[in-house]
Amino acid sequence: MKNLSAEEVKNPRLVETMQEVLKHDNAYTRGKMAAALMEARLLSPIEKQTVLMEKSGPSTRIRFESIQNTTGDKYYMGFTDLDEYNKWNEQADHNEALIMTMEDYGNILIRNINDLRGFVINPMGENISISKDLLLSLLKQQEARRNAAKKGN
Repeated sequence: MKNLSAEEVKNPRLVETMQEVLKHDNAYTRGKMAAALMEARLLSPIEKQTVLMEKSGPSTRIRFESIQNTTGDKYYMGFTDLDEYNKWNEQADHNEALIMTMEDYGNILIRNINDLRGFVINPMGENISISKDLLLSLLKQQEARRNAAKKGN
């Protein structure tokens, strides 16, 4: 896969399926959204911090921005495109983001280094939360399908 710029990140299929889920939340629409989600590339806002290490000198650490819901649960954020990112970034004070796959989110969430519950897609738009457990289940299913396809060849 080629490297994408933030301007090139677009997920029309995911947006369409999220809107379907919001209109008609059932197993069929959730399944379509899950399939689109597994193919998606999302923008995830980050903050870079330079840390001085005694022996090795300056080092850059990345902290993923999070958002909190009304019950106090925290989530990473993912944006389907730059327009959705800019809705959240109205003040234009967040100018860095990584382009993330579901595997990337899974790798971060599986480490359990914080109390984040998962991630939310387009928090100022469709506002769909994907729990850590759901994402890890989807990733396991995807891996099982890949392994089955390899055995079939």
